[in-house]
Amino acid sequence: MISAAHNRVEYNARSRNVCSRMMCKLFLFLMFISFSFCQENVHHIVMNLDGTSIVGMVDSMNSESVFITPENMNDQQSLLLDDIYYIYNSFGKLYYISPNYEDRLNLIEERSGFLITTSGDTLNYTLIEIDRRMDEPYVYLATNESDLGHKISLFDVHLIRIDASYMEHSVRRGCITGVCLVLTGLGLQTLSYYGDRSESLPTDASLFQKAKTMGGALGASIMNFIPGVSTAGQQYQSVTVIFPLTSIGWMVYDYYFDKRTHYFRPLIREDQFPHSMYWFNPGRIVKNKIKEKLDPISKNLKPILDKLPF
Repeated sequence: MISAAHNRVEYNARSRNVCSRMMCKLFLFLMFISFSFCQENVHHIVMNLDGTSIVGMVDSMNSESVFITPENMNDQQSLLLDDIYYIYNSFGKLYYISPNYEDRLNLIEERSGFLITTSGDTLNYTLIEIDRRMDEPYVYLATNESDLGHKISLFDVHLIRIDASYMEHSVRRGCITGVCLVLTGLGLQTLSYYGDRSESLPTDASLFQKAKTMGGALGASIMNFIPGVSTAGQQYQSVTVIFPLTSIGWMVYDYYFDKRTHYFRPLIREDQFPHSMYWFNPGRIVKNKIKEKLDPISKNLKPILDKLPF
């Protein structure tokens, strides 16, 4: 009797182990099937700067291009990153964001305005914060009634429009443009003065003599921009004209081309944005050009620096 009962216990234990192993294998098989199914149905959406989009599978990308196979097509296409706004996938995760995208986020967060969703809802806000993360980015809006009025997925945003305070940004750009023009005029005038004064230098003039002549030319140019000091050119009068004109010019430009409105997704996929989302940023352009020139030098110096004992 004891032996029979013992055998039944062992049989039941073996049966439970077999069932557990079968359930584990079935679970792993279902997970593999689900994962494979999801992989086959995931899509990447490439949003161009003009609002058009391409849906497909991104194969790879480098510093200049992204390679994608559009849906219902077998041929791979190469797209320039300079023409792309951002890339996201069907799971709501960002795959790539362009410098134009980042510049707009920084500007949007400076001021108040309103937001329109892809479903047509209009939401006013006093403060806005946009996620910089690539995984499920959200937009957080604060209103006069609540510190956190709304939390919206970035992919549900049609446009964000800054209020009239955006004109302060236009005036800021006008001042920067005015400074650049004044410095350009100062430099050209200095070169002109140096050309006149260098005629009196000997043919074998030393570097010190040339530098002294250049310094004198620069000093004379600067004096022309200081009111009541020099009567030679009275160039300071041009400054009083340049800064208002450049500021008003940028205000008119930004208003006419509606630069305070920033689009993220069109209401209809086939539609385009009313204007391109390209954002001209001279500082970023100059920085990238300098980086392109310095990268080869850094690569050549890296083996030498790696051999240093410190």
